[in-house]
Amino acid sequence: MQRAIMVTAGLISLVAALLKLRTVRRQPDAPAPKAMCLGLLAFGTAFLVLAPPHTVLISEFLRVPNSGRLLGNLLTLTSAGAIQVMMLHLVHPPPVARQRVRRRLILLSLVAVTMTVLLTTARTENVTNFVERYATSTPIAIYQLLYLSCLAAAVVDLIHLSIRYSRHVAPMLRTGLRMVATGGVVYALHTGYKMALIVSAWSDRELPGDESAISTFLAAFGGILIALGTTLPIWGPRALVPWRLLRQYRSYRRLTPLWRALSAAVPEVRLTQPDAATDSSSWTMDLRLYRRVIEIRDAQLLLQPYSDPQAVDAAQEDARRSGLHGEQAQAHVDAVALVTGLQRWRSDGTGAAPVVLPQRNVGDASLTTESRYLEQVAAAFSRVAARRAPQQRGPRQSGHTR
Repeated sequence: MQRAIMVTAGLISLVAALLKLRTVRRQPDAPAPKAMCLGLLAFGTAFLVLAPPHTVLISEFLRVPNSGRLLGNLLTLTSAGAIQVMMLHLVHPPPVARQRVRRRLILLSLVAVTMTVLLTTARTENVTNFVERYATSTPIAIYQLLYLSCLAAAVVDLIHLSIRYSRHVAPMLRTGLRMVATGGVVYALHTGYKMALIVSAWSDRELPGDESAISTFLAAFGGILIALGTTLPIWGPRALVPWRLLRQYRSYRRLTPLWRALSAAVPEVRLTQPDAATDSSSWTMDLRLYRRVIEIRDAQLLLQPYSDPQAVDAAQEDARRSGLHGEQAQAHVDAVALVTGLQRWRSDGTGAAPVVLPQRNVGDASLTTESRYLEQVAAAFSRVAARRAPQQRGPRQSGHTR
C-alpha cells in the first residue's frame, strides 16, 4: 500500500513535469518555468526512490547502507530548492530574486555535503523505519535535523510566497497556488512529525502509529497537491470543460422563459432570423448563451424608458424590507422594470420613437458574470410577473408591429 501511494505521487509529479516542458519551450529564457520543471522532476524521482522497497534495493545496489534514502532526501531538497527558485523569480524583480536564490543554493549545497558525509560515515543498516531506529544515533540525528530543518524552511518559504503571489493573479492560477500552499502545509506536518520522532526518542518516549505509514501518507499527499497545483493552469481548463458546458446549458435553460417573453414582444432584438435561431447545429453552447444574454440585455435597454418609475422605486424599498442585498436586490429591481416596461411597450409601442440597438462585446469571463446575474433577473421576473398579473389589463390588440 505504501509503495503504491509513493509511486502514484511520483508518477503524478513526473507527468506534471512533462506538462511544464511546454511552458519551458515557449519561454526558453524565463528561469521560473525551468526551475518548476526541475523541481517536479526531482520531486517525482524522490518519491520513486523513497518508495519501499526501492530504497533498500538502491542501497544494496550501491553497496552503501541507506544510500537510497540519502539519494531520495537529496532529491527532495533539490526539488524544494527549485520550487523556491521559481517562486522567488515570480514574486521579486530579477536582481533581487537572483541574490536570494544564490543564498539559498549555497545553503542547500552545504547541507547536502554535510548530510552525505554524516550518513556514509555512520554505521547503519538498511531499515524501513529509519528515523525511529536511529533517532538516538548522534550522526543520524544531526543528519535528520539538518535535512528536516532545511526542508521546513523551504516549505515555510513556499507557503508564504504562494499565498503572497496568489493575490495578484488570475483565478485559475490563484487556485493552483493555494493548492501548492495547502500541499506545503501537509508537508510541514510531515516534517513536524519526523522531528517529533527524534525528540521523543531522545526523551525515551514513543509516538503512536507506524512511522513509515504516517510519513508516507503525509509526504505523498502533500507532494500530489503541490504537483497538481503547479500545473493547474495547464490541465485545469480542460478538466473544467464538461462542467463549463453543463453550467452554460443550465444557464441557457434558465434564461429561456425571460428571453421568450422579451423576444416575443420585441422581436428585433434577435441577432438572427427566427428560422436560423431554431437550428442548433451551427451554434455551440457558449455562442447560444452569448446570443441569449445579448438579446436579453438589448431588450432590457430598449424597454427601460417604458418602465414605471413608481414601481421601480417601490421595488427598491421592497428589496430593502425583504433583506435583499447586492445583486439579488438589483435583480429584483430590474425584474420590476422589465415587467412594467414590457406592459407599457405592449400598450404604447406604436408611438415609440425608433431606437438604435447598441453593440455589445462580452468576453468569456463577462459572459459568465452576465449569465449568472440574468438568471437571478429571470427568476425575479417570473415572480413579479405572476404577482402583477391579476392587476394588469390584457395588452391592447391594436395590430401594431415592431
